[in-house]
Amino acid sequence: MDKTALTYPALKPELLAPAGNLDKCRIALFYGADAIYSAGKDFSLRGFAHNLDSEQLAEALFFAHTHGKKLYVAVNVFARQADLKALPAYLEYLQALAVDALIISDPGVLLLARRHAPGVPVHLSTQANTTNSLSMTFWRDQGVSRINLARELSFSELAEIAEAAHREQIEIEVFVHGAMCMSYSGRCLISAYLNRRSANSGYCTQPCRWSYRLVEEKRPGEFFPVFEDRRGTYIFNSKDLCLIEHISELSALGIHSLKIEGRMKGALYLASVTQAYRRAIDESVEICGIPDGAPPPMEGLLKVSHRPYTKGLLFDDPAAPANTETEVDYVRTHTLAGIVRVLPESVAPGSFYIEVRSSLRPGQILEFLFPDGSCRSHVLDRIEDLAGNVLADAHPNRWIRCPAQFQVFSHQVVRTPEGRQNGTGKS
Repeated sequence: MDKTALTYPALKPELLAPAGNLDKCRIALFYGADAIYSAGKDFSLRGFAHNLDSEQLAEALFFAHTHGKKLYVAVNVFARQADLKALPAYLEYLQALAVDALIISDPGVLLLARRHAPGVPVHLSTQANTTNSLSMTFWRDQGVSRINLARELSFSELAEIAEAAHREQIEIEVFVHGAMCMSYSGRCLISAYLNRRSANSGYCTQPCRWSYRLVEEKRPGEFFPVFEDRRGTYIFNSKDLCLIEHISELSALGIHSLKIEGRMKGALYLASVTQAYRRAIDESVEICGIPDGAPPPMEGLLKVSHRPYTKGLLFDDPAAPANTETEVDYVRTHTLAGIVRVLPESVAPGSFYIEVRSSLRPGQILEFLFPDGSCRSHVLDRIEDLAGNVLADAHPNRWIRCPAQFQVFSHQVVRTPEGRQNGTGKS
């Protein structure tokens, strides 16, 4: 389909960011998300994420609505018989909270949602693997209001489905950034086969990232290496999706929501990626300029731990045609130093506090990330505990006090360049 032959108006798409715990809910919203998606302790496909208990879901929803934002709750488990008994009460609780949508993939769970949470909109998960307009219409007829389309589509297919969605008044959503499954999303069985942890129950251990060796049938015990570099092979391992350069094309299709993958990713990833796409959307649709001192949005995406980027199947990329990576593991130039915690001024005027996430020592450079894409640097020349005692270093989970050289805000993300002096905290 001709990209210019569209007959409906472009939308300013919603930016939908992941939130694996209550802290990340706040970070995602502070850094520009229009909506966040999270999950309760059960019934979602991210079993290793901390997720939110019932009270935390209520708190997250209150925080989102107070700031004019939305919270979608993932109930996208492929339900087993035992799940069917516990789901009704949970769905009724989510309706009582008035969450903004349920994210569902299983037809049985959808049926229960229509019975026990009829007032809550349903968004179809990527795990349903919707790849054509008739499937989209089918789900619309079952009461689904938004479809997350499969990552396996080409741009021409996406354009045709988008046109049908506008005719039939169905919202569509696409992933624009994050890890991609080597299989159709959520359909891989390698994890379940090798270690009894099913991706379809939220416990994928990503065996497609492991190294493998070849065994010849008549030579048992003789293992032949299959590798491209010293780490082994990555014959299954996909690159990370990154479509930040194509926001204008997606907006022109009238895509309702652009989604970031990563409920299990760290705070540095969440803040950096969310603010980068926030700026890209605003600059694309509103033709805004880049704020003074702020680097292009793509620069921030290069400073989070990631596999080499790909445009997936939607856009051609002559410079990097393959969607799998055979030479490089993860690119990592910066790590998460900590999270700003602001205490009442009466505690220590002129100071703020950082909850440390990577080991810190005097002399390190701390970079404070702001939602507009700008960054302020601070040399950590002195480390103090909350009582003002001088420390030789600070280890993860400790709080330290810093002088307030510029204005900061609660839950602000602080990074530090990678180096031998830095710790290994998750980014």
